[in-house]
Amino acid sequence: MTSRRLALVTCLFLAPALGAGDAVRAQSGEVDDTTKLADEIIGCSSLENKDARLECYDALAQPLLGIEEPTAEDEGSALQSFTGTDDWDSEVLEIDAPWRLVWQNQGSMLTVELWTSQNEMLDVIGNQIGRGGGRSEVLDPGSYRLAVRGLGGWRIQVVSEERG
Repeated sequence: MTSRRLALVTCLFLAPALGAGDAVRAQSGEVDDTTKLADEIIGCSSLENKDARLECYDALAQPLLGIEEPTAEDEGSALQSFTGTDDWDSEVLEIDAPWRLVWQNQGSMLTVELWTSQNEMLDVIGNQIGRGGGRSEVLDPGSYRLAVRGLGGWRIQVVSEERG
């Protein structure tokens, strides 16, 4: 489910619940998490730039996936970073240095397949049963696609790596 669809579905489910009780809570100074999330979703929907809007929705959805926020060190070394749930297929990634895949899984299963840009499967480079994380071997530069097969929330990063 896309972030935008998730936000819309969330608004539809929350709308009936956000009634007179919220007015009372607002007057008393009490704002619950549901009201705050609904306000944040509405704020995202008002962004005109579609990339900024998607980034806003993604930021709201990330805590719901159970994935920890990346550290500054993680973000600094990542060439690419992807967060999602269940199955996902990347566009072609052009990687010009040795690299490895680093993953964090919050679901029950995660497998990451490495494909050529011509849609030929090369290998399974990531595999995690249950929650946890790991990393692949160092891989050669090139044009690749990644295919995630998972059950639950995950984050994968393409990290530059020097061969030893």
